[in-house]
Amino acid sequence: MTKLEIMLPDVVTVAIETLSRQTGQSREDIVARAVEAYIDGRNRWQADMDRALGDVDRDLGHDGNEVLNWMESWGDEAVLPPPPSFVERS
Repeated sequence: MTKLEIMLPDVVTVAIETLSRQTGQSREDIVARAVEAYIDGRNRWQADMDRALGDVDRDLGHDGNEVLNWMESWGDEAVLPPPPSFVERS
């Protein structure tokens, strides 16, 4: 394990200390778990973005206006059919 010193705003420090007292966890454990959760979430976001950009490169997308028009018709008596790109890839 590596020691890392960081400066945090007072409001965050107080929140960490409060959580530490409430849960019985050390401040270090709380901060380490928060950093791990942030990194994990950021890595998932990046993987999703990479997949989405790959879909764009392969022309696997949907026209945004067509999708919005279709969605706006939901609940109407005459719901629009899904955009052609939805049907083609089903």
